[in-house]
Amino acid sequence: MRVKMSSRRALITAIIMSLTPTLLIAISEEKLSFYLVLIVSTIINWPIIRWLDDRQWYREWEREEIKNS
Repeated sequence: MRVKMSSRRALITAIIMSLTPTLLIAISEEKLSFYLVLIVSTIINWPIIRWLDDRQWYREWEREEIKNS
């Protein structure tokens, strides 16, 4: 069973997800369109967010295995 995300992990995830578009807009405001910034941010953030989610899933799975042993 999935456990609710901790507030610390939620804060880290929110910072990671908002940092990329903010930096892209600040660096090249006139060169990139809004939609291109969203697409690039999604491409950059997707593996990071998946990695954080997989780590949480693995920790929960380990706890279940230890509890069932």
